[in-house]
Amino acid sequence: MPRVIVMMGGPSSEHEVSLASGRMVADALPRDRYQVAALVIGRDGRWALTPPEELAALEPHPVEGALVPVHPSETLAGMQELGHADVVFLAFHGKFGEDGTLQGMLETLGIPYTGSGPLASALAMHKDKAKDVFRMNGLLVPEGQVVTVDQVRADLAGTVTRLLAVVGLPAVVKPNQGGSSLGVSLVETGEQLEAALMAAARQDAYVLVEEKVEGVELTCPILETEEGLPQALPVIEIVPHRGAFFDFASKYENGGADEIVPARISDAVKDACQQAALTAHRAFGCAGFSRTDMIWTQRGPVVLEINTIPGMTPNSLLPRSARAAGIEFSALVDRLVRLALTRAERERKL
Repeated sequence: MPRVIVMMGGPSSEHEVSLASGRMVADALPRDRYQVAALVIGRDGRWALTPPEELAALEPHPVEGALVPVHPSETLAGMQELGHADVVFLAFHGKFGEDGTLQGMLETLGIPYTGSGPLASALAMHKDKAKDVFRMNGLLVPEGQVVTVDQVRADLAGTVTRLLAVVGLPAVVKPNQGGSSLGVSLVETGEQLEAALMAAARQDAYVLVEEKVEGVELTCPILETEEGLPQALPVIEIVPHRGAFFDFASKYENGGADEIVPARISDAVKDACQQAALTAHRAFGCAGFSRTDMIWTQRGPVVLEINTIPGMTPNSLLPRSARAAGIEFSALVDRLVRLALTRAERERKL
């Protein structure tokens, strides 16, 4: 019986969200098919193999900043626990776990894992570079510009003036690498832009400022078939209640947003959004699953980003879409594990 280690936590501001996803995954993996263990990277940076039943129930909440790394010997000691895994289920979000870093380490160790490889993960996490990939594959993206933390801190007023001239208002300010809408702000004045730049700069060394795209907020998950072929799941319509956009509170607090599956859109719009998500999944070389966020406009879908490890919390979007397609959560995580094992076996035969 294969041993699955569910990895979660990690040194990103999405630490708590990852723990919530990991606990749900560990609970759902069928025990008649797998031995299940949890490998938690704690807030102190230490790795601990934990029985799944000891994982604490929690609701995600935002964490300011990242972890302070512990001595390398602590990480090396924790990595030894991976030697007991037949396959690793990655339940990370944000830097380290979703940006290709951990994927590269697992590739080096020769351990199968769920989801996309190092290249797709790194490109998708880097929002500005991801937009280049979207454009090269014929997808529309918001206009925007990246500024550095050094620029923000050295000349905030000058940076704001330049962004107002190039991007304009209203605008969306976000860390260039990050997820769960942490550090993301919708701004309508120059004063708000100043505050938003400082907030995003606490999350990442680069800040992306984009035009605010008006339209219907949609997301489309992709789940690969048993044969490894990408298949679009039902499109989800998102109507936030907590804020003017799908922020952290809207995503994770009860009643934060209406997440309507299937979306209240025409068949033509649905087909266009699913095709955009499939195009993105293939363009980045994603594996297993992904989720592409977009805004439907008069020009068609404007793609915001692609997520290579979509959330797996009770309020997460991909499980809801999969359920609407007749795939319950236990079957979903089981498929992702089997896809990882099949992919590893196929690569060993090359």
